[in-house]
Amino acid sequence: MTASLEGVWSSSRAPVHDTSLKVLAVIADEATHTLFSRVITSDELMLAGDLAEGIALAEAAAPDVAFIDVGLGDGAGLAMVHHLKALAPEATVFALATRAELESGAHAVALGGAGLFLLPLGGDEVLNALGSVRQRFGERALRMQLEQESARSARAAGWIARVAELADARDRSAAAQQLAEVFVEATQAAAGAVYLTVGERSSELARAALTGPLDRAPAYGTEADILDFARREQLVVVPLALRRLTAGHLLLQKEPGRSSAFPSVRRPDSSASASRRAPLLDGLVKLLATQATTALALLGERERSTGGAAIKDPATSAYSFAYYVDVAGREIDKARRYGRRFTIATIVIEPDASAAPERPAEVAFWRTTPPPPPSSALNPGQVAEHLLRAVRDTDILARVEENEFHLLMPETAGLEAHACHRRMLARLAGSEKRAGYLPKGLLVGVATFPHDGQGLAQLLRIARRRADATKSSIVHRIPQDRRSIGDIFSLLVREAPAAEVPFAVSAPRSLDLPVADAVMLATSVVRNALRGGAAFILVAHHDGLSLGAQVRTLLGSPREDVVVHALDLRSSPGCDDIEALCVLAEHGAYALVGRNQGGFVRGIHAADPLLADFLAERLGRAVGLRVFG
Repeated sequence: MTASLEGVWSSSRAPVHDTSLKVLAVIADEATHTLFSRVITSDELMLAGDLAEGIALAEAAAPDVAFIDVGLGDGAGLAMVHHLKALAPEATVFALATRAELESGAHAVALGGAGLFLLPLGGDEVLNALGSVRQRFGERALRMQLEQESARSARAAGWIARVAELADARDRSAAAQQLAEVFVEATQAAAGAVYLTVGERSSELARAALTGPLDRAPAYGTEADILDFARREQLVVVPLALRRLTAGHLLLQKEPGRSSAFPSVRRPDSSASASRRAPLLDGLVKLLATQATTALALLGERERSTGGAAIKDPATSAYSFAYYVDVAGREIDKARRYGRRFTIATIVIEPDASAAPERPAEVAFWRTTPPPPPSSALNPGQVAEHLLRAVRDTDILARVEENEFHLLMPETAGLEAHACHRRMLARLAGSEKRAGYLPKGLLVGVATFPHDGQGLAQLLRIARRRADATKSSIVHRIPQDRRSIGDIFSLLVREAPAAEVPFAVSAPRSLDLPVADAVMLATSVVRNALRGGAAFILVAHHDGLSLGAQVRTLLGSPREDVVVHALDLRSSPGCDDIEALCVLAEHGAYALVGRNQGGFVRGIHAADPLLADFLAERLGRAVGLRVFG
């Protein structure tokens, strides 16, 4: 885009007066009427033959110049000079009089007239009078323009001084916040957001500052993601770049109802070379952006050399998001180079959890006793404290938003991430007595490199999507008093249609297949799970054609990276006809449960980690086996 101060400030700038004048001539003489019509061609002429018509024209459109015959109406024209100055204070009024009316003409000048002309008039006299007025208007407009330019220069000097102080900021995030405030003030924008580069070799950007009502601005994304968001929201994009140095982007939101003179959004070309080319920015906008880029680069170097980026959120002891993305960028490089894995988790505290109705799904994962009354809404500080106790010392917990945390787990594969997820839920239950129950108002989603994505932005999107999906898990529909595995299975089958969420991958789907087709489905699921290497499989097994028999045949000899529990559930009450499969893999989870009725398996299946965990734990408990921990 091209952003200029001329466009940004045009709504507050006084307009330069048009050189065309509105001329009012109030005179009864036809010859003088003809003279005005012939001489005044480039200005707007309003002719009146009597005082009443002249007053009506002046009231309809205030004239810049007026010529009034003071002899009209037996001297009433003299009074109109005074009356016209009240109607149009900025008007220049000239009196017209014959030699016999010179005394009245002198009185007209005393009442505010700018001059006196004797009748009959000459064309040069009229043009000279208009020329003098035109010159005064031009001088006045120039003086106003110079005064406004001086005021703008004084304000600009203040903004330049504030941007120059960015290099002394505490860190890049603090500098970005100051920068957003300066640009919002300078451009009179409604809101602003600053995105800074994550690493030296990364095209990914993290939101470092936000001011004003721009809540939908993503916290993280690639450069293409951020520019695409700006296009959709019609935001102004100011690149923070200087030659080969790129610090990020500044987004500005137009004030609602503001005139179209505010700079419009003009996105870079879609080509890779054009997207990195800084658009031309003139005037103060370019100067501020250049200064800010230099200051942010200096701060980045200082943070890298002194470890200044490793700061923590004072309210929760979690790391800052800037430090988190810096470490994550290094982990991605290391994982790509050496073929390693790492996992990220998104933990979201629902802000309205305290006001939400009580879930019937305070479901016990590992305990059989009913839970005590639910505690109050989760507090971010308490959540961070429990999370820090649940994770390893090498894991990085960062606070991204007021109610959102990100967890980076280096050297952690998918199954280990599932185990960490269970530990977090146990810790976040609030107390030892509530251990094993789903904490109220907490959403957790995980994503693992490289199965779920190759870049941090992609992994974060997947983790957040999975966190949101846990809100609709069918596990939340199971009342806490259901302890019998047979009752739970019956409830799951009955609740599946009501719990179905359109287009949600983790939503349960009804299942009604012949046993042979269900076995083929289980085979496909297990083969897909084994693509990622390590896997956890728990399956119901009995004589004859069953899911368990097929899974054991498929796996063949034991594998070190695959944990298999084939359970015979027929001795458990209400479980003699149950078919079940729970799979936890490096790249996802899957659960299938149903009853074998006359050679058909009728039940549900879903790619739901909570459901897979829940069923695996309950199936193991039914036969006296502790499958986790």
